[in-house]
Amino acid sequence: MTLPADIQEIFFDTLSGDKTVLEFEQWLYADKRLEVVLQPDDYLELISFGYKSDTAKKWLPRLLEKHIDKGELETRRIRKLLTKALNRNKELPEILMTFYDLYCKGYNFLDNLGLGYGLRVEVPGINNYVETWSDLNEAEQNALLNSFYPDLESEINKVISWLDTGKVILTGIKDEYNHFEYIDNRTELEKQPTGYKVATIDSNTQKPWWKIW
Repeated sequence: MTLPADIQEIFFDTLSGDKTVLEFEQWLYADKRLEVVLQPDDYLELISFGYKSDTAKKWLPRLLEKHIDKGELETRRIRKLLTKALNRNKELPEILMTFYDLYCKGYNFLDNLGLGYGLRVEVPGINNYVETWSDLNEAEQNALLNSFYPDLESEINKVISWLDTGKVILTGIKDEYNHFEYIDNRTELEKQPTGYKVATIDSNTQKPWWKIW
């Protein structure tokens, strides 16, 4: 049975960390509808769960994820990161590096954000691979971030539009190599790199590789 939309929202908020484990527990005992919409064994699992235990935050998601769409949960997670990046607050460098990590873990549609910006934050001295973000002083960090605009905003909004229009559909599933799977409905033109350039490094095989602008 599909959960009512407002209950799904509470599950999503708990899984994303917007609602704490204890807040979920309080809601669970105050709202009796789950007893009706869930199977008896599933409801018993939730009301008998040790919400105040030290491991509650680790194990509760496994109970909640059984009752929601994993693809929608993953879409909300990625969209939340994209929205935070648009806000350009102190979390921006970490979020950009997360985009690079997600690209490496299978989300190829994040290539422009991951390679074009995330990697440049993670390894600012990209030509010699010496510096890291923490090696830069505040002025250098700000100068690097400022150099990303306005192109970075355009790239973020582009990915948001892909998620909103179904050009990119996240499944919440990982393959045998622990890489994220997704459905890619983008055109070949939309898949072309815009945040980084493709160069050839082998004149014989013409094997492509990427390089930063």
